[in-house]
Amino acid sequence: MADYIQDREAQATATPTLDAAVSSSLLAAFSSATANREIQNLMGLANMSTLAFDAAAYNLTNTQTGCYRQGALPVALAQNDTCLPGWHCPASNSTYPPQYCHPTEQCQGKRMHRQTCNPQGVLEPKICADGFYCPPDIAGKKELVCPKGTFCPSGSYAPRNCSYLAYCPQGSRREILTVPLGVMGVIDVLLGVLVVVGFAISKWRKKRPKRYTTLEQSDGAGDDIELLAASKGFGRQNSPRLSVTSASPVDGSPGKLPRPTTTHARRASGMVDNMDGVMESDDDDLPDYDDEDDVEDLTASPDMQRFIKSMSRTIETNTIGLSFDFENLSFATRSGKKILSDVTGTMPRGSCWGVMGGSGAGKSTFVNVLMGKLNATGGTIKINGWSKDMSKYKKLIGYVPQDDVLFPELTVRENILHSARIRLPSSWRDKAIQDHVDSLIACLQLAHVQHSQVGDARMPVISGGQRKRVNIGMELAAAPMAIFLDEPTSGLDATSAATIMRLLRAISRLGVTTIAIIHQPREQIFYGFDKLLLLAQGRSVYSGATEDVQGYFESLGFAFGQRGNPADALIDIVTGDGAQYTLGASKRDTDVRNLIEEWKNRGQYGAHQKHLTVTLDGGPVKRNRRASNQSINSTAEQEESLQRTMKARGASWPAQVFYCWKRAMTQQVRNRTSFFFEIGVGGLAGVVIGLSAFAANGHLFQGIYHEPFILLSSAVDYNSTPQIGLLGAMAIGLAASAPGFWVFGEEKMMYYRETASGHSRSAYYVGKLLSTIVRIALSSLHFTVFLGVLATPLMSFPRMYAANLVYFWCIYGLASVVSMLVKREDGPLIAVLASLVIGVLGGVAPPLSKVKDWHMEWFWRLSPGVWFAESYVTSNWLPMAYLYKTDLASETIGFTLGQFGMDLAMLFVIGCAYRIVAFLGLIMMHRDKQR
Repeated sequence: MADYIQDREAQATATPTLDAAVSSSLLAAFSSATANREIQNLMGLANMSTLAFDAAAYNLTNTQTGCYRQGALPVALAQNDTCLPGWHCPASNSTYPPQYCHPTEQCQGKRMHRQTCNPQGVLEPKICADGFYCPPDIAGKKELVCPKGTFCPSGSYAPRNCSYLAYCPQGSRREILTVPLGVMGVIDVLLGVLVVVGFAISKWRKKRPKRYTTLEQSDGAGDDIELLAASKGFGRQNSPRLSVTSASPVDGSPGKLPRPTTTHARRASGMVDNMDGVMESDDDDLPDYDDEDDVEDLTASPDMQRFIKSMSRTIETNTIGLSFDFENLSFATRSGKKILSDVTGTMPRGSCWGVMGGSGAGKSTFVNVLMGKLNATGGTIKINGWSKDMSKYKKLIGYVPQDDVLFPELTVRENILHSARIRLPSSWRDKAIQDHVDSLIACLQLAHVQHSQVGDARMPVISGGQRKRVNIGMELAAAPMAIFLDEPTSGLDATSAATIMRLLRAISRLGVTTIAIIHQPREQIFYGFDKLLLLAQGRSVYSGATEDVQGYFESLGFAFGQRGNPADALIDIVTGDGAQYTLGASKRDTDVRNLIEEWKNRGQYGAHQKHLTVTLDGGPVKRNRRASNQSINSTAEQEESLQRTMKARGASWPAQVFYCWKRAMTQQVRNRTSFFFEIGVGGLAGVVIGLSAFAANGHLFQGIYHEPFILLSSAVDYNSTPQIGLLGAMAIGLAASAPGFWVFGEEKMMYYRETASGHSRSAYYVGKLLSTIVRIALSSLHFTVFLGVLATPLMSFPRMYAANLVYFWCIYGLASVVSMLVKREDGPLIAVLASLVIGVLGGVAPPLSKVKDWHMEWFWRLSPGVWFAESYVTSNWLPMAYLYKTDLASETIGFTLGQFGMDLAMLFVIGCAYRIVAFLGLIMMHRDKQR
């Protein structure tokens, strides 16, 4: 076997030889045929064997064949002096047209690796080299160096002009862009300067004194507004059923109205807050404490006077406040579980109500039903004595959630100001709104922190009590006629809780109906409410004056400790643990069901309610004991005025879009770490993808040469450009998906709160979308600049930036869809995975041509990755269409060339489609939270 192999190798390497006579005859014949271009001179050798022919070829020299390789015979490429654009044909002419010669092993290896080699024969053309161009007007006879200011990739027939100020020395094969790089640097510097200026402005604003202008100018238009307080001092109205205007104090004194007899004077329990931070200790010698003095001081302050005057301008009626009547109010879940059952009562305008009960008593459900957030399954609700759809009054109602739903990036003032701008009448000028907010902030005792950011639980900036006051202030800024609060004092210290309570009472003094859910308040907080609604097992067990609740339960056989907190005792009683407050009572006497029956029989219809409806002359209206106490019906004129008030409320849609955009931009500036990090990640992605293509020197496509030079083609490169598109799409997805998710994923609770108060959902959404354009543009700019500098594709910078920009647009839209569907904890990861999936569906692997064979192109075309990769292919291949068969390359990989405009349009349309889906998800999902 070894001998056989050696023989075969010897035969393969041996050069055939002929005897002298045959060799001389063949050489003469070949020479004659080559010189005279007459093939008939070789016809006499028709019967020559293959071995004889090979021997003859190997005996020819390159001067006879024109090929440098021994034994290689030329292949005619044309019958005239043909030289295609981009080729260098120095030796060929009409007499000696271009030829193809078989390459050497070294040349073949280069061509298989997508490289070019020197001509393999005297008449063989070659592609014009990098940094040179071969003018077609001289038939490619000269290879000229590319002049400065231009660049010439391989195969150039004319120099390509470099972009303005691009780095292109003599003999450049590619251009290095400097203007985009410089613009990017200037923008980064400006952003840094803006951050510094922002810090300076923030410090200046904190030192700027407060000034009022418009509120000091009164035209008397609002002087006839009927409040539940007098003009110089504030006292309780004669009856919450009917507001009574008084031009002067009742006792004739100018400074103060007489103390209402219904106020509960009591001994202070625990520590007493004096508004100035000084706490008095509990001592047996302390006098009776009544926070009515503090409330009157608060309502009589100049800031409160300004706020009242400002608030009166928002009301088209002669009364401030709404009354609520509810009878046999019930609510059950879809599964049939009853949460509320037969709750009846009246909440007059200007009253301050506390809703109490144990866990699961139905407090939150009751408030949600009364506000219209939930639809009652039974009973009736009347507003100002008329059955109305509560959802139509959302612009007149404020709701303060238990959690402080605020924008942590905004300052105290900015949170309140945005609410005022959106919800106050559209006829108000911004200066009037600013002054309205100034007076409110002063009333809330937040002036010293108004320019401080709110912060969040992870990085708090202001205290918990201040956050709660900001939470309330956002609703008061809208001048509501009724305000609902969910546990406004929970989690606060005694000082903060007392401050909130005095604020609520001051609000009710203005005539604003105030209803708050309270869980287990301190005694001072408990007696701060005028009225109390006690719920147990979804039913009412007491509804009336807070000062009478102790007497009512004492009439049922319960005893309250002299120094104990009555609120604690009441919670124990209504949760069935009231035996400890009775002497010798049976279990039935303390059973919750017995309490419900007792209230239904003894108290629900007025036997224990002192505040009966009064007539205009102050006399009581006699009602049947079994008749529900209802508020006086508002007149048709009052209802018409109320409708005008509701129609006037709220900024116009364009104004809401602008304010939402402005707020979102402020958030981005304040959250500068994330903002700059997002831009930096975009630039880093461009660096990574650019480095992956840096070694190609901008040569990202190589195809089959046009006829007649097909034989000179090297191995094709149809994948580099699509792979740049694929990698670019995946890099953009990684850089933009998480930031795109946080556009909406971080503030859904704030969105629910604002839409429930009448904020335009579309205005909010459009404003947020417009705010992302700056981020998208800057991230895309950094990505494109680094990609263009390192990869230097033939694609122009404007085209590349446009393609990257609209793909960023798509990723942000896709991330918005994800933010509507998943929890915030899982959102960023799922958004990244989704962006990778649509990137993979880019028609690269598997190629789009294979997908067409599967008849699935329509599905791939739903992904923006296909259009993005196709835009890159079009822009990098078509400039070389004069040199390569781009139609064959397009057919091979499946992309359609020459539709760059459509590619960008489809990317934009897909991005818009994502946003439409996201908006539908925003308004359709969790609709109960938006009511």
